[in-house]
Amino acid sequence: MRHTFPFLMVLVFTAPVFAAEPMGATEDEFKMYLHYKLALADTRVQAMKPEARLPAIAKDASYKLKDLQQAIAHVEAAGDVKAKCEANLKETFGKTELAGKTGRLEIDMSGDYVIAVVQWFNEEQKNLPIEAAYAAARAAEACPVASTVSVQAQDKASPKQRVFQAVVSTASARRINIDKVKDYGETRYLKLFEKVKSVANGDDLSAER
Repeated sequence: MRHTFPFLMVLVFTAPVFAAEPMGATEDEFKMYLHYKLALADTRVQAMKPEARLPAIAKDASYKLKDLQQAIAHVEAAGDVKAKCEANLKETFGKTELAGKTGRLEIDMSGDYVIAVVQWFNEEQKNLPIEAAYAAARAAEACPVASTVSVQAQDKASPKQRVFQAVVSTASARRINIDKVKDYGETRYLKLFEKVKSVANGDDLSAER
């Protein structure tokens, strides 16, 4: 007896590796808020009447007053964003391409924009550009309010020795296609980074830690 079987179409959906906790504010709002916080520490601003400070800060930075007020409200309502981002970093890097290889995973909010810091331990120098691309792309996903990602690789065999460092804007990091990193990590994606130093290129990083 001849049996016929219907054609089966199998759809495969790739689920996100992790779900980043929402931040409650945008990258631009964080820039405005951090600028505002730094401005409040300026003695010239402190000398003003309290009600005059916010309008003066907005005018000096060429912000619309209502936009700055909204940014402050959103950021202050968001809670501990540094802790949220660092938790997201630890979660994603615990599951993705650099799992088991990372060191520092930190958020720096001391300046007027947010920096995500990703450190990992490298075993083969030829893999540095690829690992840097993975680090940047995943950090941009994990902390969407960061403006910059700082990537730093240490030598696994000699952990105090820095072998690679660079910075990249999160806007550029978001252009990195995770599925294409192995193809373009050493060429197209490496060009997205700035201030690149690599021992593979003969750069001296002995003073870096």
